[in-house]
Amino acid sequence: MYELRELGDHYFGLYLILTLTILAALKLLNPWRLNSLIHFWIGVRHTEEFNKTFKLKRAFSILTFVFRSLVCAVVLSIFIDKSFYISSIDLKVFYYACGFMIFWIIRTFIESSIILFFNKQEEFFRIIHIRTLNKEKIAFFYSCLIHSLVFFGLGKISSIIIASSYALAVLVIHLNMIKLYFKHLNVMPVYIILYICTSEIAPLWIVLYVLKF
Repeated sequence: MYELRELGDHYFGLYLILTLTILAALKLLNPWRLNSLIHFWIGVRHTEEFNKTFKLKRAFSILTFVFRSLVCAVVLSIFIDKSFYISSIDLKVFYYACGFMIFWIIRTFIESSIILFFNKQEEFFRIIHIRTLNKEKIAFFYSCLIHSLVFFGLGKISSIIIASSYALAVLVIHLNMIKLYFKHLNVMPVYIILYICTSEIAPLWIVLYVLKF
């Protein structure tokens, strides 16, 4: 019989309130896009997204940015601790979330600065938008998984499987984006490779170095 773990833990309560509040706000801001996230098993149609009118909803994007940071922080905590219970969601999870947000802000600034040197700025931003949509779907799925499993707890093997599957899903998203770069950008391949190294590989290397892998 599974044991429920510390239902009164205030950090888990704070995490739950934050994620549910964000989802409620997303519902008010853009019900259609939130519905798209809920149907996470339906992949983003790259061609359709690439050709449709591009409109960036800043408020929605900021909230999903915070939401993804929280989910990534919990997944990272699961991987580091090799276990997962309600008590696992503590102050360090929010530190991780802040770290992810700072990292992504810096990465976005670098990425945007590099894109300015190309004549295909709109195409670049469309591809980044597709990448973001896919990551939002992944974050929503793992958020549901976290909310479901936290009451039962996870052992070492299950924790590694969940954290590794999340990392694999993100890797697949980035590999698909690399394919889109070569498909839709009419620039010399060497420039695309340099862009990928700077905006994709370098940030990953920094994260792995900081985590001392």
